[in-house]
Amino acid sequence: MPFTDDVLDRAVDVVGRVARAALIPWGGAEACVDAYETAIRAVADAQLSVARAVDVEPVRAVIASCAGLTRDIGATHLSGMRWLLDV
Repeated sequence: MPFTDDVLDRAVDVVGRVARAALIPWGGAEACVDAYETAIRAVADAQLSVARAVDVEPVRAVIASCAGLTRDIGATHLSGMRWLLDV
């Protein structure tokens, strides 16, 4: 439906512009997205380090799975933010 597509496109554009303007004090949208990506990577790496240190295999597998889940959810968030903010 062309009308709803046009309305959605305009809404996303307005939200993106407002979000980019709101993120200017923190270095802009790109800097915030980069910082979020770095934080997600650090958390997932820390979880994997904990998993390597655990000697009990079922616990190790659960922690490693949590690291994978953290990485996947972070990637989904990043993709959505990049699409919305157009960075």
